[in-house]
Formats: sequence, structure tokens, C-alpha cells
Amino acid sequence: MLTVPHFLELRRYFNNHEVGKPFSVTVDKLTGIWYCTPRYAKLIVRKLCELGWIEWKAGRGRGHTSVLTLLTDSGEILLQEVKLRMEQGNVKEAMELMNRFGVAAVKEQFMDWLSEGMGFSTQAVSNKLQDTLRFPVYRSILTLDPGLIYYDFDAHMVGQLFNTLVEYDQESRTVTPCIAHSWESSIDAREWTFHLKKSVMFHHGRELTAHDVVFSLDRLRLNPERFESSWMFQDIEKIEAIDHKTVRIRLKEPNYLFLRFLSTIPASIVPEEIVRAGEAEFGKKPVGTGPFRMVRLNEGICILEAFPAHFQGRPHLDRVEVLIFPEMETGRLKEPDWTSVMISHGDASKAQRDALIKGSSEWLDMETLFCCCSLLVFNQRKSGPQNHPKFRQALHHIIDRERMIAELGGDRIFPAQGFRPYRPVSGKITEADSRASHSDILALLKASDYQGEAFRLLTTEYHEEDAVWIRERCESFGIHMEIEITDPSEFAIHPSLPQHDCLLFGNIFSDDEVGELEMYLQKNYFLCAFDELMAEAVKNATVSIFRESDEKERQHKLADVENLIWQTYSVLYLVQKKSNTSFHKSVRGVTINASGWLDFHKIWFHPHVSS
Repeated sequence: MLTVPHFLELRRYFNNHEVGKPFSVTVDKLTGIWYCTPRYAKLIVRKLCELGWIEWKAGRGRGHTSVLTLLTDSGEILLQEVKLRMEQGNVKEAMELMNRFGVAAVKEQFMDWLSEGMGFSTQAVSNKLQDTLRFPVYRSILTLDPGLIYYDFDAHMVGQLFNTLVEYDQESRTVTPCIAHSWESSIDAREWTFHLKKSVMFHHGRELTAHDVVFSLDRLRLNPERFESSWMFQDIEKIEAIDHKTVRIRLKEPNYLFLRFLSTIPASIVPEEIVRAGEAEFGKKPVGTGPFRMVRLNEGICILEAFPAHFQGRPHLDRVEVLIFPEMETGRLKEPDWTSVMISHGDASKAQRDALIKGSSEWLDMETLFCCCSLLVFNQRKSGPQNHPKFRQALHHIIDRERMIAELGGDRIFPAQGFRPYRPVSGKITEADSRASHSDILALLKASDYQGEAFRLLTTEYHEEDAVWIRERCESFGIHMEIEITDPSEFAIHPSLPQHDCLLFGNIFSDDEVGELEMYLQKNYFLCAFDELMAEAVKNATVSIFRESDEKERQHKLADVENLIWQTYSVLYLVQKKSNTSFHKSVRGVTINASGWLDFHKIWFHPHVSS
């Protein structure tokens, strides 16, 4: 029996009646409130009386009125129930209850309690100290299958659960060993041999072998229709397990980025028998070799625990709890602002938060520019105003980035001129860098033969605020824009639908070649929107990058591709974003990766630094 929701429904229905003052009511009325039978309504009444929440004096005979007295208000009962459900990990149920029955004051109390529960805490569990990191996110986790990753946070979580043959060190810009302890390649960069470490264990207890590597890579390259990242492995001609711990890969052509491709999230090594048992289930209950293993994942919470047998060493952190609030505004709980996350012993009192704001010496600050660039991508495969370069050029000038930043604020920090927070290495300056007057913009629209037809933009709730702002700007120039907000899961699968003229989304640029190539070659980013000529030009240019052994020359070629897209206004780069991180000095090993997220497996808590 759901006693608390029944009382909350009763209290909400009779919200005009004061506590302690009796009033008349019939059992039939209660059945309408609770959508139940008279017999069940009487059971509910009896239970609420036992709890001391109401008093009930039954009327004599069928249909006669009874007397109901509400003995308590609903606020404290709601708070206790919501807290209980949160502690049980039923985040979605808790939030639904609070949103349905909570008044402003109760919601404020709940948010205070919730904020205090965020952060880094150490508690005794089964006579052992357990270090736990708890933090909120405002997005759903769509999948944890490495081959199907689209959104950055999903990729970050997958990075905690899986490992790849090799790793890419962002600081040194070199590839380092991971599952493979060493490797060699032929002079022409076409044949690669990898030697695997011994005793690399999957979370379910089986040792990883060369056959898992062959299965993982073949799964991607042989199924390009299902795995968008398969483009990275299309150069593979043959892959084979020479023995239990040796893998040989033969390429069709030289590929000097092949090692980098093997270090990406999609190239994570997965256990063949688990994946074959059911890919859909594998995406919800992943089994990898990473420093953390999945304990629980539902609509409201994701829980990871340290994997003691990890071949690179057990993480210092014992447990990570990610609370998922996809439908809640970010107001009090920030993401990925780690201020509340990095609080020792989970003490996030108002006094400590105020001390942080005032610059207390107990706190350290870190500002990370994680190169998140928002983008407008035009569907050039569909007839419409967006197919005329002059129309796209007009939009470029209509969207005043400086004004957008000033009016919307938030984490938007400066206008974007490309993926990077700086101009491409070639340093080319185009007409796109110049400003246009109001009359110039109207002239461009006239030259594009725009007749006031609807211009349809597709985005997700993550970028809705930007989309509305752009629409208002367009309307001031006579452009009729229609916005459709789609579910992030649908956007990941079908980011460019035939009826839409433009896409608005964000790209995390990790300052390396692969991240940029992904935008050009992966079908669910730019490639599906380019017309045939542009798609062919981009494909030819990027293939030549694979064959180039000199990194500086590859950078110049990448810059040329970006400039081609820039000059034709095929994509409009909008604004760059940043992440600010503050953390208590007792927390060590804090590093923010290229995507703006905290690396869980590196942090640890110093018990002798006072808070």
C-alpha cells in the first residue's frame, strides 16, 4: 500500500481545509480521489489513522457522510518520503513525488538537503571506510555500449568501465601502453602486432584474450550501418589472433593515425560472450576491464564501484554515485561545477559554501577551457533557403555571438571561429571574419531569393535556450524560423531528418586530430548534412590525412578542411564554453579531462587535511 502518496493526494485535494478542523466527506468521494474501490479506500483510511495523520469518524449506513480531520500537514511527510527514496536510489520516483506535491518552501528544503549530500564523503561500511563521490547530472545516460556512444557524458562513463589496447596522453600527445604492453609496426605502417598484458580481467571474472580484441574491432568495422565510428577501422584488411596474447592487424593502406584510433572509446575491448548474449542488455549492464564496474543503472541513478582486480591498480575511490535529473533545471546543483562534489566528508554546509565564494584558503580553484563549441549545421541535401550560400552567410551575420554571450551568459565565454578556441593553424582569414551592417544582411537575404518560407531547426533541450535566442534574432530580419525539440536519444540516432533545414548541437573538441576527423567522417555529425560535392571534397581531404606521417602537415590539412567549411558557411560555429572547478584542498589527484569531466580513478582524499 502506497500510504504516503495516498495521504499526499488527500492533502492536495483538500488543500483549503486547515489542520485540526473536521469536515464532512463520503467514502465515494475518497474513491474518486484515490481511484480505487470503496473497500480499498477504507483500508487506506484505517492505515492513515494508525499513523496519526488523520482522524476518521464513519457515518452510519451506506452513502452517509463521515467526518475527516487532517492532523498534520504534508510538507514534512513528503520530505521524509522523498529523502528515503533518494537514499534507496529511486531518484526518478523521488523527483516525481517532489514535483507533483511539493510547494516552493518544501522544494527549497529538499534542494538544501540534496546539495548537502553531494560531494566527497567517507563513511564506515561493514567496518571499512568507504570513499564515495556523489554528483548530479541533468541528462539521461542513453547507452554504455562503447560502439554506440554519441554523447560526451556517456563516453566519459564508458571510459571508467572499459579499456583500450593503447591510450592517448593528452599532455605529452603520445600513445602509451594499456591492454597492450608493447607493439611494433612495419616500415610502411600497414602491419601492426600487439602484445597483450597477462591477467587483464573482465569484471565478470574472465581473463581477456586476443580473441576478444579481434571480436571487438571486427564488430565495428564489419557493421558500418550500425556503428557510426566504423570509419576509423575501414583500413583494416585482416585482423587475427596469433596466439592467446598476440594480435596482428594488416591494413589496406598506410595509416599513421591508426594507433590513435585504437585509443578511442569505440575501440574499447569487450567480452565476446556477453555482447553476443544481447547487445541491448549489454548497453545497460556493461562488462569491461576498466577501473570501475557497473553496480546499478536506472533512470535515476548510476552507481560504479572500484574494480579491485584492475590491471593498472585499484582506484583510490571506492564508489561513484551519479544522480540523474534530466528534467530538472540546473539552478542549485551545477554540472560539471565540482564545487559541491569536492567537499570533504560530504559536508556542504552553507558556511563552507560561503567561505568558498569569499576565497577561503581551504579551497583551490581550477578553470578549464574544455573547448565545447556550439554549432549550426545546414542540411544541404534538402531543398530550401539553407541551400543558398548567401542565406547561410546572412545567418552568420545575424547571429551576433558577442550579444548572444552577453544576453544568455552561463558558461558561454567567447565567439567561436572554429572547433578550437583559436584560429586554425593555417591562419587564413576569410570574409566570414568581417562584420556586416543591417542593410548588408538584408541584401544577402534578397540575393538568396528568400521568400519568407519556414526555416526548420532541430535541436535537443540542451540547446533550447540558444535556439530560441537565434529565432528571435532571425525574426527581427524577417526570417520565419520553426524550432523542434527532440529527445537526445532520437537526435543521436537520426541527427539529420529530411524535413529539417538545420541542426543545432555542441561538439566537445579534445584538441587532437581524431576528434576533428570524427566530426567530418561520422555520419551522425556533419557528413549526413553535406551535399555530394562537399562530402566528396571532405572525404578526399581527410583520407590524405590518414596517409600523412608528419603531424604538422596533418594539422595544416585539417585546418584547410575547416577553412573550406568556414568559407562556404556549411557550418556556423557559435560560441565556446568553459568549465570552472573548485575543490577542497584535502582532495588530491584532481584532473579534468579534455571533455570537462572529472577523472574518477585518479582522485583520492587526504584524511589528515582538516576541513
